[in-house]
Amino acid sequence: MADLSTANTFSGPTIAGPSDDRPAVLIVGGLGYIGRFLALYIHRNNLASEVRLVDKVLPQLARLPPEFAEACSEDKFMQADASKETSLDRMFTLASGRHFSYVFNCGGETRYSQEPSIYALRATALTTNLATHIAKIRPSPNFIEFSTGIVYKSPNSSTISSGGCTETAQLRPWLKISRAKLQAEEALERLAREQGLKYVCLRLAHVYGEYDVGFLARGLCLARVYQELNKELKWLWSKELRINTVHVLDVCSAAWKAADWCSRNPPTEQSNMADRAFNIVDNGDTKQETLATIVSNIFNIRTGFQGSFISSFAKMNLDSVVDDVNDDVLQPWAEMMKRAGIDHGQGSPLSPFMEKELLKDSNLCLNARKAKEVLGWIIERERLTEERLREIIASYERVRWWP
Repeated sequence: MADLSTANTFSGPTIAGPSDDRPAVLIVGGLGYIGRFLALYIHRNNLASEVRLVDKVLPQLARLPPEFAEACSEDKFMQADASKETSLDRMFTLASGRHFSYVFNCGGETRYSQEPSIYALRATALTTNLATHIAKIRPSPNFIEFSTGIVYKSPNSSTISSGGCTETAQLRPWLKISRAKLQAEEALERLAREQGLKYVCLRLAHVYGEYDVGFLARGLCLARVYQELNKELKWLWSKELRINTVHVLDVCSAAWKAADWCSRNPPTEQSNMADRAFNIVDNGDTKQETLATIVSNIFNIRTGFQGSFISSFAKMNLDSVVDDVNDDVLQPWAEMMKRAGIDHGQGSPLSPFMEKELLKDSNLCLNARKAKEVLGWIIERERLTEERLREIIASYERVRWWP
């Protein structure tokens, strides 16, 4: 892990020279999963004159692997809670006197199965407070909001066969977190219409990459337990269920393209929410069968899918099904971590713990044509592959998260 100081007070970002015309960048949630990779992307490509990372979590508590040490260094960091209006003036004040050109909102609650009040505060209110403050600043920064593709109604087979949900597809969020994200998008549209807020929303597929602790990480942990138990891993629902994906580094390149587009395309009186939204997804059309095949190859385990009878039973009794799965896997996982000498919980954020919301019989199937054509976004990691998942496991092993 990176050797980061435990001081609680940090200096401001490095001051650029007066001739530097690169944008100054603020990343809210800058030590979160996407935020840290975005900081790394900007750092490695030398894209910004100044970068400020705002997060509630201190760097030394954020489990930052060594390669993030420079991109997420203390001179770039400010500890603040962006959901509180009292934090905003300080967040937006630079010692250089410059103004932020781009504000990326990677912050907010990312855990599933939380109470609606948590999402209202840490997703909807966070975005609304940030955007309201930004709309008052002159010159006004460009605001890039990271949303989710789960805001769409689960598409039918006809929509899937035609390439997935476009940005104009029917909106019907099917998770509590996505309902809060949609409310945030609606707030941004109102601010654009009433106060001229310059914004763009990125509706993401399941994001994965090295050090992933999200959706795909649960599947890898489950597979590792079933390998240890020498059991077949059977998946609910059908092999055709869409669980579309996108690599975190491609998310970062899309975000930078979107910020540039936003700076050149302010909203008009005719603009609507779909006009300012872009689906961010790879070209692989990932489905459950894709993931099952890959983990079978990596862990040398049998995988399959429950029949329609079992899946129908699970749909009606999902709470008990999830409890049974967790009863089967959590104790073996803890024992594996102990044998590996890994401090489960403190040392590793990984767990096979399954949540009811993660087992929805709903398709996440997105169409990225608009992002590619309008933003000029190029997807470098075309699809989820065995190589990519092996890279994730190797990253876990480097930082001793993996048994």
